[in-house]
Amino acid sequence: MDYPKGLDPYIARQHLLHHTFSPLISIQATHNVDQYFQSVLSTQLSTLQILKPYGNNAKYNIPSQQFKIINTQLITKNYASFPIRFEPSLPELLSISHASRSSEDNRGRLTSSSSPVLPSAGLNPSHNTVTTQFGMGTTLTQLFSITSLEMYLRHVAKTLPPGDGGSGDRGSDIYLTFLDKFITSNQITSFETFNHPIGQIFIIDLEKDNLDILRRQIVEFRNVNFPKFFQIDDLLVHVFIIYDETIPDSYKRLEQFQNEIRNKLSLDSTGLSISATTAQSESKITVSLIENSTIEEDLQRFALDDQNDNTSRQLEIPKSIDSTIRNKLYDYINKFLIPHMQAKIRQWDDQVLQPKRSITSRFFSASRKFFTNSSSSDSNLPGTSITPSGTTSHYNYEGNYYYKTSPEQTIRKLADWSLILKDFKYAYSTYDLIKKDYTNDRAWCYVASVQEMCIVSLLLAQTQQNLNPSLKPPVPDKNTLRKIKHDIVEPYIDNLTYTFKSRLNLKTYSFRSLIIVIELLLCMCQVFNISYWFNDLIERYLIKLIAEFQGHLTSSLSSRNSEYSIIKAILYERLGYSFGHCVYLSDENLQQLHQPPSHPKLDETTHDQDDEDEENYINPHKLHPGKYNSTNGLMRYRKSALWYLLALKEWIVSGSNYNQIRHLVENIKLNYDLDGEDQLWYTRPDLLLGLIKTMKNSIDKPL
Repeated sequence: MDYPKGLDPYIARQHLLHHTFSPLISIQATHNVDQYFQSVLSTQLSTLQILKPYGNNAKYNIPSQQFKIINTQLITKNYASFPIRFEPSLPELLSISHASRSSEDNRGRLTSSSSPVLPSAGLNPSHNTVTTQFGMGTTLTQLFSITSLEMYLRHVAKTLPPGDGGSGDRGSDIYLTFLDKFITSNQITSFETFNHPIGQIFIIDLEKDNLDILRRQIVEFRNVNFPKFFQIDDLLVHVFIIYDETIPDSYKRLEQFQNEIRNKLSLDSTGLSISATTAQSESKITVSLIENSTIEEDLQRFALDDQNDNTSRQLEIPKSIDSTIRNKLYDYINKFLIPHMQAKIRQWDDQVLQPKRSITSRFFSASRKFFTNSSSSDSNLPGTSITPSGTTSHYNYEGNYYYKTSPEQTIRKLADWSLILKDFKYAYSTYDLIKKDYTNDRAWCYVASVQEMCIVSLLLAQTQQNLNPSLKPPVPDKNTLRKIKHDIVEPYIDNLTYTFKSRLNLKTYSFRSLIIVIELLLCMCQVFNISYWFNDLIERYLIKLIAEFQGHLTSSLSSRNSEYSIIKAILYERLGYSFGHCVYLSDENLQQLHQPPSHPKLDETTHDQDDEDEENYINPHKLHPGKYNSTNGLMRYRKSALWYLLALKEWIVSGSNYNQIRHLVENIKLNYDLDGEDQLWYTRPDLLLGLIKTMKNSIDKPL
């Protein structure tokens, strides 16, 4: 029995891997390439906007695609998808971030809690307050504006039709939209490397561009003053060459140009055949332009939709061009990107991680910590600073980052890349190892981030599906579950929440951590049928999020706009879903929930029985057991219905589409019957359910 309905936690887990823990590839195309795509596709979009949706190869795939990944234990696994994220080049990302901060400064919102830019305090153990400046002047900012997220969800709630997200369930689609925007970000920070570009793709036109233009682009890119924590030597540089195969000798000239690039620039290249003549007569397919977009990008797109009659959310591409892009990106990932990441991981493991794990390294680390004075020559090395205790450290307390060549920064990148390649157990052990060094250096932003990733990598490893679906994963024993809950999840969440909110003043980072952990805990409860272990944690964290959002929106929105909150309604729904799937039944008895209830009815009794036999007599006035009497006390349907009622209240006040209210009423039908004609106490006209029943009758839509 699929009750109550909602977003499957495993789908949320997949979206987490697609939108957050996936490789970021930066793109830089020449002006000639942009013009060529615009002329062929009859659009004003840039090359980046056209290629960006195809990074999600779970959605835009090719037949029988397989991505082979070899982990550090030399075990080969095949995966059906390996999504990547396309973004502008790193200099452009940094300039956009700097421009957005400057505009916020001009509006005087630096001290407002609704501003995406906040000062940080308590990062330097030797100072009370410092400015969180990184190399090249980048600043720690909020992941998103909470007010913008609320405005975005209000717009989506009024415009999203039922089943628009592909699940066929409007409630699931709205929550999935909320989750995607919550975890999607392209912000560059030092303490996590998921948004550091792994690859840089230069796209040029075979007919109008030449080797000198490509060389100049590469030289200008390498001469940029990158942040001190970003290692450009780890970047995979690749070239895409756009050509038209219908032009005579185009393929021959392409091979010559590729050989020239390989010999003179030592770079690999890939040809993309984009034909202008055949594209005009072919049938077209529709591609979404909102894949992996941030909240601010979507708000800008909504403004353009109002002007352009909703034409900026999708693009029609000829089938030949669509097939070419899919196949070439598949080859790029399999032949270049994954091997590059695997080679770097093996290199860092041999040269940095394994020596650090050795007993000799630990002994010399302790020797340097206790016996090295501040006048040591190590203090003159790049990125080396003096701690308050007088020892040397690779952590820069003024800029709050580790230098790009330091072991601490390299090991953090090693753990992040291992997580991207789905080697979750190895990633967890690496995070746990480096966490001690961050704590000793009092690098609080690194400590909070690595504590979050310890939880995430551990839960991802526990919920990883077997390659053979018929093999059911073994349920962790009670000692393992107790350690996960009490020794890892609870203390780490408390510490990172305090660090992000109190030390760094970055509340949105703690919000994102809570949402991610909640979904992974729900996924673990579903996989092993152990909701009784983590349901109290899920409830506590969701209530904490609701209180935080309520306090922020009340202070930032006007009194009229703060009467309701879509964010609160969505979180109330998730609480209802969590309690609705809180099962205290064993696996053997769980099948009772999937069987229709049955009890004897008066009109089905046989009349050929002996009336004198008192044992077969049925009292017509006797009450019959409830439908789910055998599971009473083993489910949490009543508390689930309570949270759904609170969500209903928010949706009714918002005046959003009636389909969302219908969805929620379906999730409380086991406790409250609104289809019957009987006048019950909870359907009084002055109560919430009475108002909903009146609304249903007026619209004349069966619930």
